[in-house]
Amino acid sequence: MLKLKTVNFDQRQFHTHQLNPTYQGQMEWLIGRNPTCDLVLSNREVSRVHGRIVYHEEAYHFVDVGSTSGSLLNGDAVPANDKRLLHVGDLLQIGETFLYVEELAPPSTAVQNQLDSNSSLPEAQWTEEPLTCYCHRIIQETPDMKTFCLVADPPVLFNFYPGQFVNLEVPIAGKPVIRPYSISSSPTRPYHLSLTIKRVPGPANEAEVPPGLVSNWMHDEFKVGDRVRLIGGAMGHFSCLPNLPPKLLLISAGSGITPMMSMSRWVNDTLVDCDVTFLHSARTPKDIAFRAELETMAAQMPNFKLAITTTQFEPGAAWMGLTGRISESMLQLVVPDLFDRAVYVCGPAGFMAGIKSTLEAMQFSMERYLEESFGGRKLAPTMPSTDIETPSDPPTLIGNRPNVYHASNQTTIRLDVPANATATTPGVTFAKVGRSIAADGTSSILEIAEQEGIPIPSACRAGACGACKIRTQEGTVRYATSPTALSAKDAEAGYVLACVAHPVNQVVVEA
Repeated sequence: MLKLKTVNFDQRQFHTHQLNPTYQGQMEWLIGRNPTCDLVLSNREVSRVHGRIVYHEEAYHFVDVGSTSGSLLNGDAVPANDKRLLHVGDLLQIGETFLYVEELAPPSTAVQNQLDSNSSLPEAQWTEEPLTCYCHRIIQETPDMKTFCLVADPPVLFNFYPGQFVNLEVPIAGKPVIRPYSISSSPTRPYHLSLTIKRVPGPANEAEVPPGLVSNWMHDEFKVGDRVRLIGGAMGHFSCLPNLPPKLLLISAGSGITPMMSMSRWVNDTLVDCDVTFLHSARTPKDIAFRAELETMAAQMPNFKLAITTTQFEPGAAWMGLTGRISESMLQLVVPDLFDRAVYVCGPAGFMAGIKSTLEAMQFSMERYLEESFGGRKLAPTMPSTDIETPSDPPTLIGNRPNVYHASNQTTIRLDVPANATATTPGVTFAKVGRSIAADGTSSILEIAEQEGIPIPSACRAGACGACKIRTQEGTVRYATSPTALSAKDAEAGYVLACVAHPVNQVVVEA
């Protein structure tokens, strides 16, 4: 326990604070103006996150994390990121507020035991089994975007490719809800996993459509110390690995910046020989997430170029960067060697469609183009083809995406169909509950299950996240488009994506 007395002579405010652990294993407390800090000082001279107090090697230390106005300890300036030992009677000055160290005692026994048991680095690896994590820290990146720093309980090493996503399960109204979110941290920092989530308003012209259920719940309800589950391990093919191109162009807008940050942080941490240009579009300067970190990368890395454009004018805000939407002329200005690069794009659907059209008009080789998208409107299924057509020279896609074969825009996967069952009426048999339901030709396996009250986990409902992956025992399914979240290995093992899989005949699923 650390006991402090704060004094602000200008505002004539006097308070006593005790920094106790708020969750198992807490050994760090943040000080700053942001409401999410452990000790909130609401003065203008105090930075959003000004400093932190760390308990390490049986002692408390203060660290200024690079605040604007700086910090003084017993009258001496504390250099940024320099760890200073605290003693009883020390006087710490942050802005116009003085913090007197009144009492120092080790954290509670339970927390100390947790620290001792974790003194060695965790050896357990992240698997596809559901993983419980607790929130170690929350950072307000922009007015409508927060980063949630998660640590596994018990600890594991988070192994993933930079740019991948996870399926997050949260309890809302007593029911588990799953949604996919890109990872914003880097696998080079494997002891925690960060998800940066943007608040989602409801569509202005569609009052009946609710705002983002899980995203807004995370902003409004999820607190430091709370727990969530990760379902299925890291997923997705939107990554610069394992086949790293020598030159990258990362283009993002809004929350699409999150997988780009993961890749940028990985390049920064590994000092890899890869030339990166990062072009980000934001509404206004205050909506630029990770701005200080990105500008630091650009200043310190000779192989990292940053360009940011804003699309809306903000009264009273000085902005000397680019303005307007990303266009052909802007690309020519920012990336004169565009045709030498592999291009990764992430953002709202309209934004990505515009970037893709612009690149196609510039005759960019789209074989070196990759975009990331969760969800979208589900396509109606087409009639199944009678055979699987396997091209002799299958396309190779950038990243680690498995080859998917399709004919006439229709993918069919056959699963040990008995000869006497190929002509049966389409339907689904749910093996665990022992019920067979006829299919109407338009509903997916997931929709049929929901109509009957049979639970199947789901998230994106567009075949992009893999949360609804389920094993079949027999039958044939069809997809309107190739299911991106289903690997060739999964398909061979009999798995289908329930949200976009439509039964051709009687399909038996393990549900």
